[in-house]
Amino acid sequence: MRENWSRPYPAALLSPDQASALVRSLPGQPAVLRVTELSGGLANTNLRLDLDGHPPVVLRLFQRDPAQAVKERAIHALTAGRGLPAPKLLGSGDDPATGLPFALLEWIDGQRLDEAARGLDDAALPPLGRSVGSALAAIHAVTFERTGFLDASLAVAEPADAGGAGLIGFLRHVLIDGPGGDRLGRDLADRLVAFAEREAGLLDRWPGPPCLTHSDFGGTNILVHRGAEGWAVAAVLDWEFAFAGSPFFDLGNLLRPPLGPRPGFADSVVDGYRAAGGTLPPEWRRMAALADLFSWAEFLTRPTVSDAVIATARQRITQTMAMWT
Repeated sequence: MRENWSRPYPAALLSPDQASALVRSLPGQPAVLRVTELSGGLANTNLRLDLDGHPPVVLRLFQRDPAQAVKERAIHALTAGRGLPAPKLLGSGDDPATGLPFALLEWIDGQRLDEAARGLDDAALPPLGRSVGSALAAIHAVTFERTGFLDASLAVAEPADAGGAGLIGFLRHVLIDGPGGDRLGRDLADRLVAFAEREAGLLDRWPGPPCLTHSDFGGTNILVHRGAEGWAVAAVLDWEFAFAGSPFFDLGNLLRPPLGPRPGFADSVVDGYRAAGGTLPPEWRRMAALADLFSWAEFLTRPTVSDAVIATARQRITQTMAMWT
């Protein structure tokens, strides 16, 4: 789905000498031999650094919102302490060459979920889906007292309504008060607001507590590898957008095309989720689709939005409303 999406700004690329200055905290102060840009990210820059006498590491430069760097470092500390599937944080600071905050992360061998799934037939996909569901349940086991956006200590600093009223209010803000209605097209925007006013109350039926929500839990941010028992999750990457939300934000993101329509994938994810202790109501598919409307509306608020993103938003919004017909 994101193949034709473009970055809003160029990647922040460094020379080996510039990158060497950022890895001095590693044992032996290794020199950087090679810098390779990693694919998948559209907001920040992720670089693989091959080092002299040390395993490779990932250098993550925070471009979209540098203030999120501190929160993401705290999330890596949390995931390490709870054994959640995320790379270890090896170092952090501010890059003098770009002025951007950075994180040094453990390199984990694996393949992006979207790429691995492309090479698997439908019969081989369910075991991988169950592993993804199990990993997601472990993430959602971290809970909060209220929904909202997290600060550097992972406290909810800015409460937010992730239920029906929150979705209706956000859609009105984006599509009526903001530029989203013109970008989406007035007819579709009006139909979407009316749809949310009728149906968004379904989100309020979730009885569980707010949970750690990755909020970009898609095929480009999930690394998988093939072991003795088949394909499984190796790590979940890029926690910049994480907040205290509900399971449906991550499920909605994960089940976008191309993964969601694959036969058996969604059911296997939910099987793995429930087997690992996660709880979902019978209407979880519709609730996930509703929660994903927050994301599609948010895309339409950004200062620069490509035609490809707008076209995809229109398609997904139309498909979501069709689930009720």
